[in-house]
Amino acid sequence: MKNFLKQWRTYLVYGALFSMFINVLQLTFPIYMLQIYDRVLSSYSLPTLYAITVAAVLSLIVMSSLEFVRSRLLVRCGVAIDQALSRDVLDSVMKQAALTGTPPNQATLRDVNVLRNFFAGNAIFTLFDIPWTPLFLAVIYILHPMLGLVATGGAVLLIIFAVANEKITRKPLEAANVVNGHSMRFIETARRNAQSVRSMGMLGGVTERWQGLNDAVTKLQTQASRQAGLVQSLSGWLRQSMQVFIYGVGAWLTLKGEATAGCMIASSIIMGKALGPVQTGIATWKSMIEARSAWKRLDTLFSQQAPAEKMDLPAPQGALSAEHVSFAIQNHFILRDVHFSLNPGESLGLIGPSGAGKSTLCRLLLGLWPAASGKVRMDGHDLFEWEQEKLGAHIGYLSQDVELFPATVAENIARLGTVDSPQVIAAAQQAGVHELILSFPQGYDTRIGEGGLVLSGGQRQRIGLARALYGQPKLVILDEPNSNLDEEGEAALIRSWQFLKKNGSTLVVVSHKPSLLAGVDKVLLLRNGQVALFGPRDAVFARLMEAQKGQQAAS
Repeated sequence: MKNFLKQWRTYLVYGALFSMFINVLQLTFPIYMLQIYDRVLSSYSLPTLYAITVAAVLSLIVMSSLEFVRSRLLVRCGVAIDQALSRDVLDSVMKQAALTGTPPNQATLRDVNVLRNFFAGNAIFTLFDIPWTPLFLAVIYILHPMLGLVATGGAVLLIIFAVANEKITRKPLEAANVVNGHSMRFIETARRNAQSVRSMGMLGGVTERWQGLNDAVTKLQTQASRQAGLVQSLSGWLRQSMQVFIYGVGAWLTLKGEATAGCMIASSIIMGKALGPVQTGIATWKSMIEARSAWKRLDTLFSQQAPAEKMDLPAPQGALSAEHVSFAIQNHFILRDVHFSLNPGESLGLIGPSGAGKSTLCRLLLGLWPAASGKVRMDGHDLFEWEQEKLGAHIGYLSQDVELFPATVAENIARLGTVDSPQVIAAAQQAGVHELILSFPQGYDTRIGEGGLVLSGGQRQRIGLARALYGQPKLVILDEPNSNLDEEGEAALIRSWQFLKKNGSTLVVVSHKPSLLAGVDKVLLLRNGQVALFGPRDAVFARLMEAQKGQQAAS
């Protein structure tokens, strides 16, 4: 984050410079009142009144202009922060989510928003204004040392309140932010599964689980707010009391002839300016803590060693191999010593019981997850080390749960990139969905609702298949591609494999339906994360039939 801070240094330097002039000009009104009481009222001089009034008004206009410029400057700083961080943070979040899910302490786009709002809001003005508190106190000392001591005592007490406020609210607020993150993720999971929740009577359980998390957040926030409210009330009382003290001491000094009424009035106003930023800092302490926490998370993210620049590799041809690949999560092995190879243009049927590791193997073959041991290679290159954005154009993937984006059909097929109309139509034709799309109200320009809600499950799956085939990828992986398809959709799916074969693309199909794999070249059977059988389709199916007959005879 230090490197980014250097980029924003100009905004902060100018913000500090404008703050200097703004704080100096805030002495305008106290000085004006001092002149009114000590010169104008004693001399009855109207020209003096006119002159100092015009000067004061001009000074206040300049101060207001500088405050406006400073505010605009810091808003631009917030925008610069968003532009500098958002893309990298989103990229990191997506990579983490593709690996094993976003960790609880992972920096998110919300942290970027917190920083942006902090730099563009009132809280940061406090940090610019507090350093000028000694200036105001020094002016009060010039008016009279005893008045300066009263103001200094008030400032010290307010600072003590501010430190106490930080101590007692930091941990509850940080804990509340963590629990609130869990709550938001839980609600998002429930929202994605709303139909299951409603249909199976799970709403009560979801509500109770969320209520527990929400109650924990509320309890922590209430604890922090109650304690902060007490400190804020005491600091407010102190600040009001300090006005009484300084007026009382000023009147006492005036009666003794050691000060004037003008000094008393000016000292009170200046003390208000001196203590104002401290009081504001206490009121905005919560946002400062949130900004600090966001900064720490982002700093942790950007402190990680950036991956070395990788040399561009030639476009893949599709030769795919798994070299004794194993994969584990928290020391629990899901795959063990998986070994096979496919030539460009060959197709593989991946079968096995539920929980055998088929979807996990697909993620390794896509280069999303690193193997615990062994390598997944394409054309001899380690697939996980390949730059994903450049590799992605050569890969097609259809997951079990097809998610479409709120965009047009054409934009979804084109993977949210620039729509190449001939390639979009070609992919739709290969997926056998071209005629279906033409039946939509606006054809390829029909907008899909969030999650593809305007489409049936089969329609989403077929459009997802067209997206997987877009751009003639060299590796296509289809995970249960027929789960929502009718007979017509399955026929179109099988026909699409002919286009892949003609294009020389390597195909991996996960399915529990043997009839769907009639056209594949090889079959791999996974059991308990290990290769039970691998070879030509007919040979593998023959051995499975023999094993099944043996089991029937034994029974």
